[in-house]
Amino acid sequence: MNASLQEQLDISLKKIKELTQILNSSYDEIFVTDANGNVLFVSESCKYFTGLPPEAFINKNIRELVQKGIIKESVTLKTMKTQTVQSIEQYYPNGKTVLATAKPVFDEEGKLYRIVCNTRDISELVEMKRKLSEIHSLQQENKIILTAGKQKFITQSPNMISTLQTAQKVAPMDSSIFIHGESGVGKGVLARIIHEHSPRKNKPFVQVNCGAIPVTLLEAELFGYEAGAFTGANKHGKLGLVELADGGTLFLDEIGEMPLELQVKILHLVQEKSFKKVGGTSEKQVDIRIISATNKNLLQMIEEKTFRQDLYYRLHVVPLRIPPLRERKQDILVLTDYFLEKFNRKYSQRINIDENAKLFIQLQEWRGNVRELENFIEHLVVTAHKPLLSIEDLPIAMDNRIQNDFSFKEIPLKKAVEETEKHVLLYALSKYKTTRKMAKALGVNQTTIMRKLRKYKLKLYGTS
Repeated sequence: MNASLQEQLDISLKKIKELTQILNSSYDEIFVTDANGNVLFVSESCKYFTGLPPEAFINKNIRELVQKGIIKESVTLKTMKTQTVQSIEQYYPNGKTVLATAKPVFDEEGKLYRIVCNTRDISELVEMKRKLSEIHSLQQENKIILTAGKQKFITQSPNMISTLQTAQKVAPMDSSIFIHGESGVGKGVLARIIHEHSPRKNKPFVQVNCGAIPVTLLEAELFGYEAGAFTGANKHGKLGLVELADGGTLFLDEIGEMPLELQVKILHLVQEKSFKKVGGTSEKQVDIRIISATNKNLLQMIEEKTFRQDLYYRLHVVPLRIPPLRERKQDILVLTDYFLEKFNRKYSQRINIDENAKLFIQLQEWRGNVRELENFIEHLVVTAHKPLLSIEDLPIAMDNRIQNDFSFKEIPLKKAVEETEKHVLLYALSKYKTTRKMAKALGVNQTTIMRKLRKYKLKLYGTS
């Protein structure tokens, strides 16, 4: 053999060795047969799935392996018969559940040449689905739904159920109620539910967003004004929102935005149930129940002299706290199903979300809470191109979430770095199907990605 041929042979052998090493490094089992089912190659990961070395399969026929019970059900045989890609779930004697996918390879003449089977361990995913199903069944039994017109408050979270039970108990009373909660948790919905469950339900429910009305107009909007009270005023005067709520409920949303100079007049309204119109001289009595809400820390504002302490305690007779979604993760699934049904009905669609995608949705922080989740599900419904959405269909709507979801907290630097790293990996998991693509996008090698996924116990869905 001349030197040139020897060099080419050495190069070919080196490439074969490298390819074999690559295939053997895969966590998935790679199983290759010829067109007749004779086993040509099995990666070393077969030990993990079957407890047997590759030598137990090489040069055996797939039918023989099935007859001996080494393989209970062969996806390779299905592909040999149909000459199409086939996938099945298989259960090994050692308790492993795997997803096996066989793909046919054809020669230049279009004849079946090889069958390549990829086997992936999905035991954890199956167990997670089972637990999720059990939890979902149990939670459906414990679910509480309170309605107010077309609005609903749905929960199965113990901390939220406690809040709703207190709200139901105090609804028939006339005590002032103060609702604490982040933006988007449903403070306005809860306020309306309290009104609907009170003796005032047939009277007005008037909502005032104290942060949405310009400071210069807020007093006139709240209390109204007399004719000629100021330049540009209606010559007949105007009724204020307080007077419009007479007999019913006045909901002061975002009370933390109330200007300090106007807080003294609100205090007078709370104490005396009376007020003066702008430009007026006489007191007018009203019969109202006041519900307030804020996403601010009013105790801190009291310390900073930006909110009156006496007004705080007058409004804070019955405090209710609505936890954010990240503190009631079990509600995310219930709300996802509710919003999915709502928007399917609204847009005459029949879109569904598979269990893996729902689990991914449940793992998100949802800093915008129920409002953000609702908008997200609506986005999915109106932009979906297929009836059943999976994890790979979610990233388009979630691309902009990564820079918004992580907020600074005073924690050790190492922990902050780990949280950020985990968050980036979660984002990459949602966007890319393989560790190779994740590594390329994040600028690291594939081994690093696999090590990080194991470190944070993150599961890679799909196929590699």
